[in-house]
Amino acid sequence: YDPSTGIYGMDFYVVLERPGYRVARRRRCKAVVGLQHRVTKEDAMKWFQVKYEGVILNKAQTTAAS
Repeated sequence: YDPSTGIYGMDFYVVLERPGYRVARRRRCKAVVGLQHRVTKEDAMKWFQVKYEGVILNKAQTTAAS
């Protein structure tokens, strides 16, 4: 529990994709999104740290600290 925020905890997830990713989801004329156009885990983590100045915790660290 973090009294400064007043919440017990928060787990969330987001889906990051680059413009043009709709070609894989559309109903007609589906196409494959190339490997160079996909968002990698490292790209997503770096974006989060730069955009929101966030801290990413490793699950192994959080369970060991508890």
